[in-house]
Amino acid sequence: MLSPSRILVTDWTNDTLRLLDSVNGGVVSQVKLPGNPCGVCRLEDGRAVVALLDMKQLQFCRIVGDSLSLDESIQVNDSVCGVSACGSSHFLMSYCSPGGVKKMTMDGRVIDKVDNQKTGKQLFADPYNIAISKSGDIFVSDYGTSTIIQMDRNLRITQTFTSSVVENPCGIVSVNTDQLLVAGRNSDSIVVLNPTSGTVTPLLGKTDGIQQPLAMAWCPASKKLFVGRDGHQTPLSMFTV
Repeated sequence: MLSPSRILVTDWTNDTLRLLDSVNGGVVSQVKLPGNPCGVCRLEDGRAVVALLDMKQLQFCRIVGDSLSLDESIQVNDSVCGVSACGSSHFLMSYCSPGGVKKMTMDGRVIDKVDNQKTGKQLFADPYNIAISKSGDIFVSDYGTSTIIQMDRNLRITQTFTSSVVENPCGIVSVNTDQLLVAGRNSDSIVVLNPTSGTVTPLLGKTDGIQQPLAMAWCPASKKLFVGRDGHQTPLSMFTV
């Protein structure tokens, strides 16, 4: 979410980053990407960074008013899935095969990382998305292990969460200081995770129209949740929660 009326969406099938009108519908601006896009986030300098999984590349895009344009790109050594801003000079990226999370500077220098070798545990397989809470804690949804991994700002593992009601988690967003929303792709569900209590509470499911949810965006001003799903020519769904 850029504002209550603007949302950035990656389109894997069409290799496109789109700026949509989230109130009235329709494409405001779009830009063709050099590969299939996964995660996207807005940086504090006003740009967006997009994860191009198959190309092992991070593509920066400029956002000027309602216009999108390509900026520089960074080649990485990993199949990058998720990205999240981490202050004004750093961002986080999650990657697959093997899985892990890296903290990087804007020019692509790795300053910290966490993976299975570092933890000594098989926590990471396919870490798809990253969310950062208001307290600064980092949450990663790992599709391959069906686990939500919580870390501190120094990428130290603090907690892990699993639940039968959220299988193969993909989308994850921080709602407030003590709640996150998590989308289970293979359970057709969206749940509320409370890290303090460790509880996982069902919120939306098949009866609400949730099918293979992959990504989410949350608008705190309007209390609206936007859900993108797996498959070709699928709509972006909106819920008031």
